[in-house]
Parts: sequence; C-alpha cells; structure tokens
Amino acid sequence: MKDVNGTTVSELYCFFALSFLMTRNKKLSLVEYWSKDILLHSDVFGEIMARDRYLKLLEMLHFSHDVRATNDRIYKIRNIIDMLRKAFSESFYPYQKLCIDESLLLYKGRLSFKQYIPLKRSRFGIKSFILSDCRTGFVQDIIVYAGSSIKVNSENEEIGKSGAIVETLMKPYLGKGHTLFVDNWYSSPALFNLLYNNYTNACGTVRKRRKGMPKIHDRLRKGEASFRSSKNLLVIKWADKKDVYMLSTMHTSEFTTVSRHGGEKITQKPLCVSDYNDSMGVVDKADMVISTVSSTRKSLKWYRKFCFHLLDICVWNAYCLYKHKIQKAISMAKFQLELIQEILEKYHKTTNYHQRTAQ
Repeated sequence: MKDVNGTTVSELYCFFALSFLMTRNKKLSLVEYWSKDILLHSDVFGEIMARDRYLKLLEMLHFSHDVRATNDRIYKIRNIIDMLRKAFSESFYPYQKLCIDESLLLYKGRLSFKQYIPLKRSRFGIKSFILSDCRTGFVQDIIVYAGSSIKVNSENEEIGKSGAIVETLMKPYLGKGHTLFVDNWYSSPALFNLLYNNYTNACGTVRKRRKGMPKIHDRLRKGEASFRSSKNLLVIKWADKKDVYMLSTMHTSEFTTVSRHGGEKITQKPLCVSDYNDSMGVVDKADMVISTVSSTRKSLKWYRKFCFHLLDICVWNAYCLYKHKIQKAISMAKFQLELIQEILEKYHKTTNYHQRTAQ
C-alpha cells in the first residue's frame, strides 16, 4: 500500500530499523553512515536504503495535518502520543505496585515548555510524567508537560496540579487494589485520601509544609523516628543524613532490617522507607537503559526527536514484556539488535541479516 509520495509501510519499517541501527554504529553525522571512506564505510546502510532517500524521509516526517492549534503546544505530535498511550494500556495490565516519576529528554534548543530538573542526568529538556509497573518496568502511560496547555483536570481542587496529574494517570486503575509510590512533588494528605477512598494505597516522601501535614517538632538523632497517624494516614519523620518525611496509607511505624554493601553493614529503617526505596527508581532505570541505545539525534526538531524517543520507549516496553514472558536474563542491547534483524528480514528481504559466525 503506497501513499501519494510512493512510500510503503515496508520502507518505513526499514527507515526506523536503520535509525535504531545507527545507535549501534555511532558516527558524527548522518551522511557518514553512507560514506565510501574506508575508515567509515558500512555496507549495510547502503544495502537497505539510499542516503538521499533516508534523508528525504527524515525531512518529510510529520505527524499532524493541522497547520496550527490554538492551545495545544504539542499538537505536532499529539496524535502519536494519544495512539501510544492507548496501545500501552491495552498491551499489558500492571501488577499491584505502580510508581509515577518524571522523565526528561535532553533538548537544548528554543522551546516554550522546556524544563530544568537539576537532579536528572539531562537537566534541560522535554519533561514527561511516567506511570510504570514496578515489577516489570513497563511504561503504562505518559503525559508530556506542555506548560499551561497540559491536559489534566480534576474535580478536587485540593489536590492541586500535581495531584491532578496523578489522578489522570491512575484513572484506569483506581478501585482495583493497586499501590502507588510517588515522590514529594506529588504527595499530599488530600491526594492520598482521594486514592484511599478509591481503594488504592499510596506511599511516598512528602514535603513537611504540605497543606494538611501535622507538625512534628521532635528533635531526632540519626536512625530515630517520630510519627503521627489518623484513620487513613501515617506520617513519619525519620532522621537519616537529613530529616525524611514519609506519608503512607498502607504502613505502620514498624522498622525493618536492611543490609548494605553485600551484608557488611546492617541498619534499621522504617518499613515504609524500605518499600519506597525498593519500588521507586523504575522510571530512572528505564531512562538509563534507553540512553544506552537511544535513537534520538541532536540535529532533529523537537517533535521529531521526541518521536524517536517514543519509539525507544516502545522498544523498552517490548523488551520488558519479552523478558517477563521468557523469564530469562537478556540485555536491552541484545534484544534491540535481534529486533532490528527481524524487522529487516521481514520488510527488506534481499539479504540475510542474521549474525555471521567466524569460519
């Protein structure tokens, strides 16, 4: 099936497979992948697609017929985002534990909704709110931050903008007995009560000056804790290197033993802190693994760069499901390479792309 420009579905698959393959053969510019220089030459790129054809497809890559949208800053890629959000939710139903965290795609160009997050590896870029399954790492849903045009709404004004993001991401999973882990940007007594009333437990760090938080003035030495509780909520102040405030609807003030450095160091910490540490970090791990095989490039416009980032997330999700299905250890790099091979064998049938063994 062809469109008016003569592009086939098979050709687009080969185009994206080449983009993935470029991450395994790093060069300084796109044209170098088709270079005839003996020091740079790679036969496979020219065999799959001509250089000018690849560059033309990249130049013409777009995702919306709308010339301008009044209030949606990401209208150029809105169709792709909505399509993938639906596909993610339909492909896998999560286990009990979920977490929400921010992800940042590096982008240093001019962009009205570019964000700065000092704790992330890429401090400047396009921010997304990610809902992930803690057991598999699968990305269940994604909301791209676009300033005031971000589409999140809540009837409960007390939970604020951050709480509305949580409510939007968790909407399909409320009332089904899940447990959510979040950091202190989202946590608040109002949000946790809302989740609890929808049969969803929650646990996370919390800012001590959040509205509704009790005041805990106890002076604690390192390792000590003080708590306040109500019918639904537990607030713990725990002295570590600095004071840590935890909010939970599922824990008591119980402590647990934690071993560190291969069992050489054993410490006591609140159970809610231990569970939080074990469950959070899924989004950061996904970002770290994706960055090793990322198909994004510096020279792309923001919406094209983000499209390739979404494709990387798709590969990550496929990797999570495959690893969960076979119950065997496999690296993301090996999985991606096998995926590229299968795409090319199916959609570019003139060459056998299986790895050749040495004679």
